[in-house]
Amino acid sequence: MRKNTYSLAKIAEKLGVSKTAVSFVVNNTDGRRISEKLEKRIRDFCAKVDYRPNIHAQRMNSSIVKNIGVLIGREAGEDEQSPFREYNVANIVGGIAEEADKAGYQFGFRFYSEGMKKDSIFEWFKNREIDGLIYYGFGIPDEWNRIFSRENFKFVGIAIDPAHGIPCVNVDNYRASFKLAEYLIDKGHSKFIYLGGPPDAYPGSERYKGFRDALRKGNIQFPEENFFCAEFKWKNAETFVRERWIHGGLKEDAIVCANDTMAIGAISALTEARIKIPEEIAVVGADNIALGGFITPTLTTFDNLPFEQGRAAFKLLNHIITGCEAPGNVLLKTTLHLRDSG
Repeated sequence: MRKNTYSLAKIAEKLGVSKTAVSFVVNNTDGRRISEKLEKRIRDFCAKVDYRPNIHAQRMNSSIVKNIGVLIGREAGEDEQSPFREYNVANIVGGIAEEADKAGYQFGFRFYSEGMKKDSIFEWFKNREIDGLIYYGFGIPDEWNRIFSRENFKFVGIAIDPAHGIPCVNVDNYRASFKLAEYLIDKGHSKFIYLGGPPDAYPGSERYKGFRDALRKGNIQFPEENFFCAEFKWKNAETFVRERWIHGGLKEDAIVCANDTMAIGAISALTEARIKIPEEIAVVGADNIALGGFITPTLTTFDNLPFEQGRAAFKLLNHIITGCEAPGNVLLKTTLHLRDSG
C-alpha cells in the first residue's frame, strides 16, 4: 500500500492547527511559545505518519544552513597515500573542525585537481548546501575567483596569494625565511643552494623572496643554477643533492629548503655521502613538521602553524557569513626553531 505523503500544510490541516506551529516543532525552532501539550501532539502525529522534514527545502528557505565546504588541492598531499596523511592538510582540517564544531557548523570535503569542472563546486552554493567555502592548495583558476566575486559566494583561502582579492589566511613566510637566511649568514655561511616549491605555491614563492632579500642585504651572490625547483618533494630533493655530490658539484656550505620534506630528502643524500651536517654543510627547512624534531641531526626550521591557519580560516569565513566586520586577510606570526642541522 502506498504511503501518504505529508507536508507541513497537510499535517496542520489534519491536526487543526496552524502551519507555523507545525513548522516551529519539526524544525526545532527555539524561543517560540508553543505549549508542551501541542508540541507533543504534533511530534506524536509526525512519528505516526513517519514524517521527516525536507532538508533540502529547509536549506533553500534558510539564510544560514550551518554547513561549509572544505576544498583541498590534491597536490598538497601528493607524496602521501591520502592527502589527509600529509602534515599540513591534516592539521589545517583539524583546526577547521575544532572551530566549526564550537560554532555548531558541519562541513563536507571535496578534492580539487587541475582541470576540475567548476560546476561541481558552485552547485554546492547554488543548492544552498553550504554557507561558504574554505580552500587549501597551490592555486585555483582565475575564472573561479571571478565567479566567487561576481556571485558573492563566501570564500576564504588558506596559503593563497592575497593579490587574488579573496580573503585569505597565511603565515608570514617572507619574514620567517628572511630571518632564517640572516641567521645562516650571521653564522658565516655564504655559498647557498636553494630547493624551491612549485611556481604556483604562494608560500613557496614568499619563502624564496625572503631568502633572496636576506642575501642581497648581506651582499652575497647567488648563482641562478643553485636554485632547483624540487616541488616540495622529498625524492626530488634527495636526487638533486645526490647528483650534485656524485658529479663533484657540491661545494656549497648551506642548503635552504622551502619545506621540511625536501630538507629531510637533502639530509638523507648528505648522510649517504658521509658529509657532516652542519660542520661541512648546513640544511634548513620550513613548516616544522613533527619528524624534523626526531631525525639526526634535528632540523632547523620555522612554524607553518597549519592548525592555527585552519582555525583562523573558519573564524574569518564565519565572520563573512554572519555579516560581522572582518579583516580582509589574516597574517600569522611564526617562530624559528634553531636546531642541530643549521
